[in-house]
Amino acid sequence: MAQDSYEDRNMGRAINPEMYEGNAARRIPERYTEPVYDKREKERSGRSAGGERRTAWKEPVYGGAGERRTAWKEPVYGGAGGRRTARREPVYESRSRESAYSGQRRRTGNGRKRSRIQNRKRMQRRILRGLCIYFLLAGVIATCWMIIHFFFGRDGKVHAEEAGNADSKIVSEEACAEGDIDAKAGLGPGGMSVQEITPEIRQECQNLYAGRESLLLLVNKEHELSASAQPALRSICKGRLEAADILYEDLCAMLEAAGREGYQFWIASAWRDREYQQGLVDEDVQKYMAKGYSYEAALEKTHEYTMPAGQSEHETGLALDILCSTNTIMDESQKSEPGNRWLVQHCHEYGFILRYPEEKEEITGIGYEPWHFRYVGKEAAAYLTQKGWTLEEFHQVLES
Repeated sequence: MAQDSYEDRNMGRAINPEMYEGNAARRIPERYTEPVYDKREKERSGRSAGGERRTAWKEPVYGGAGERRTAWKEPVYGGAGGRRTARREPVYESRSRESAYSGQRRRTGNGRKRSRIQNRKRMQRRILRGLCIYFLLAGVIATCWMIIHFFFGRDGKVHAEEAGNADSKIVSEEACAEGDIDAKAGLGPGGMSVQEITPEIRQECQNLYAGRESLLLLVNKEHELSASAQPALRSICKGRLEAADILYEDLCAMLEAAGREGYQFWIASAWRDREYQQGLVDEDVQKYMAKGYSYEAALEKTHEYTMPAGQSEHETGLALDILCSTNTIMDESQKSEPGNRWLVQHCHEYGFILRYPEEKEEITGIGYEPWHFRYVGKEAAAYLTQKGWTLEEFHQVLES
């Protein structure tokens, strides 16, 4: 039986009655004649064989103020089993919490690092501030000490020497009154009596002096330098000073030998002309007059350490004021420096002598100056050092 198969427009599959031809007794079940809908059509239409679908769509639920409380609505299925399927909610809140926690953790780590850097910088500033304060106070203390020593150190030394000279004068007068010693005859050079200066010693001095008159020239208060004297000079200390050309090589050798021993020196003064020397005298006189001395008293005190123009050895170019690099103060503290002790012990090997030694003030007329060295040549320096004489004592022998 030829019969066209029927189809419904929405039908997912077709039922052909010819498939049952020859079996007319068999009746097609009614459920097989119903159209079977595609699952997607069923979802769109909302129809279901098992029951009516109450909701199948995701539905956002909003709050009253427009804020979205939850992103999804749980779909609930009906049916025989009453199956309820809940979709997974998005984890906006947990993710935001995790992000906030990690951000806070990063901020906390950065804050600790920044705090450590700030503490380190703060400590560095404190250390730098402490060092600045320390060196500032040290400089102030050193400056005050130098000022006090400069203005009052010499006065104390001068007063002590005056007291000693007065005491020695009283003792000498008492001894002369008793007839024990002769106030005029006294002692000769180096502590020897006049009788101990033999003709042989006098001849040695004359031989040494011959041909070395310029090197052994005596300049002091009683022996003034001629105004026409003009030594042959040479620049030293990279042109900062000038000195007699004859002493240059021995001076360099002496300083090099001291350098090998670890001693360094600063030459404070060398040759001076008369105008400069007189300026030093006037400056010292004004300093003493500012302390209340009269002009005569101030001039007398000045001449104890600073000679007048024409009476200073510096005008010969043969005298040098040598200070230790560890102590550049021109006072008796130089004798406690190892470098100065080395110079005193070895300077005669290079033609120099300590011009104004200690305990020779009455002979030289100048106070003890451990920094003042005079060039006289190697032979004369060795002889004077052996005898323990000053230039004044050497000339006493020549003139005796």
